[in-house]
Amino acid sequence: KRLLISVFIITIVVLAIIIYLLPKVVDFLTETWVLKYDRIQVADDVTCYFVRSESRYKAKDSGNIQYYFDEGSMIRKGTKILDISPGGGNYVALENGTVSYYSDGLEKFFNPETMTELKRKTINDLKIEIQDLKRESALAGEPIYKLVDTAEWYAIFWVKPEDVAKYKKGHDVYLDLDLGRIKGTTSDIVDDGDEFQIILKFNRYYDDMCKIRKVETQAITSDYEGLLVRNKSITTKDGQPGVYVRDLNGDFKFTPVSIITSDGEYSLLRSTSFNK
Repeated sequence: KRLLISVFIITIVVLAIIIYLLPKVVDFLTETWVLKYDRIQVADDVTCYFVRSESRYKAKDSGNIQYYFDEGSMIRKGTKILDISPGGGNYVALENGTVSYYSDGLEKFFNPETMTELKRKTINDLKIEIQDLKRESALAGEPIYKLVDTAEWYAIFWVKPEDVAKYKKGHDVYLDLDLGRIKGTTSDIVDDGDEFQIILKFNRYYDDMCKIRKVETQAITSDYEGLLVRNKSITTKDGQPGVYVRDLNGDFKFTPVSIITSDGEYSLLRSTSFNK
């Protein structure tokens, strides 16, 4: 009888521990995650080349140069850009555009009309050097300025086949440049053998656009903001994704969530998921 009573008492104590104490210990040891606002970007590291409709002009004769516009000035057709004296004559804009004094001699090579025919291997062999054409005097035949159509210009780069699915015609893509982020639209995707050429179209002015040809940057196809959570914290209940939220009493309650996007390790949740 004493043995049975002892076993009964021990059983009661063990059950009490399991029912009342153990859950509190488990809850105390449960790892939690404090949600904060963050962002997830889907991006590719790319070597980007800029393509513009641009014409480079040379001095007709030798002489001293008198400039009338600064770099990046937008002018109308017929506007005098500079004079060369004594016998070099004056130079007027043959079309509307932006004046630039930076040139790499590749203005005809990087042409919007033929950019889909450009090959990655060919471009890799190019030696691109930007020259500042602005100076006090020029010799006959030397380049002195160029006129650029900045109303519409392009950027091209190449991505691997496994990354091309991120790009869709008509969808926006962002490039991070030195003077800020610019938004372009995917205008074409060209099969280039082992890679795909992505062509972005821009219709907004960028200050350094006329003087840069090549840049290492990121092409951002998606950029979302929300509440960041680890994917291992997300579960499902009755087919609804959700997380377990600890309330003020220390209890965990299932809360349905709306997932914006995921990168495989983390997900972004809409803040409205927790309104209730």
